[in-house]
Amino acid sequence: MMLPDNPNWQMTVFLLLALVVMEFVMKLVALLLPAKREIERRAMSWVLVSPDSVLRAQRATGAGPVVLRILMLFAAVLLSYWVYWQLVRGFQIHGILLSYLAVPLLLLIGESLVAIMNLFLLPGGYLLPALLCRPWAARSIADFWGNRWNLWASDWFRYVIFGRLRRRPLFALFLVFAASGLVHECVINVPLYCVTGRILFGTMMVYFLLQAVGILVERHFLNGHPRLMVMFVWLVVFVPLPLVLNEGYLRGLQLWPECNSICIHTPGGTGIPTRIYSPSRVECPAAVAACPIIF
Repeated sequence: MMLPDNPNWQMTVFLLLALVVMEFVMKLVALLLPAKREIERRAMSWVLVSPDSVLRAQRATGAGPVVLRILMLFAAVLLSYWVYWQLVRGFQIHGILLSYLAVPLLLLIGESLVAIMNLFLLPGGYLLPALLCRPWAARSIADFWGNRWNLWASDWFRYVIFGRLRRRPLFALFLVFAASGLVHECVINVPLYCVTGRILFGTMMVYFLLQAVGILVERHFLNGHPRLMVMFVWLVVFVPLPLVLNEGYLRGLQLWPECNSICIHTPGGTGIPTRIYSPSRVECPAAVAACPIIF
């Protein structure tokens, strides 16, 4: 398969392929487990990885609302990309600040993909269940991951792990977040290494295991203190976000700046260039470090 020369587009291709493979694996695991109930709407059941997600599907009321939602989200995504790059170039934003700046686009892209899939599922009479549910309104870390963020994955973890390990809730909790970390390592960090040679292995696992620890902390020490719990959500979920919304993720979303300059290697401070590198390559760490602020 011919891949584009641009590393960002290569990451986008690898990210999409990894997502397809991961969805197939998750779907296969759910199918191999003993079924809890008979599931209809078979066309939709192949899109969703958990039978419980299929049960949350809503009846379609017509093509008009779906098309209108797609157009509105498409316009919002275009505007957000424009604002993102204006801010990045205008204020020379780089490093971990890129991760925080990319959060609105991540939300909009996820909603846009769901809206597009709904357009193809209209003939079946049902729409996909919500992927997100106002994640910014989470009252606790458990509320964020269980009821607001990536609900399709939450349904799968309940169906595959939590529902079958009810007598071992602590083990199930860490198993779920360890599995989440492993999935993100495979989908993001492995393709990033293949494309750029950058080694960020372990960042995803650290982030998701931190979420499991955070849930235990809020259960044992913050229960009954709703304001502290909300602050703790932002501290544990949002502050370490660059660990997961890293260079690989940003490249896959076309949000990683590419430099138009070069890196000249001058050994010993002689000022005599001996080698010239492309700044997007890992052979030149100085250029990679300066890349986000050079255009």
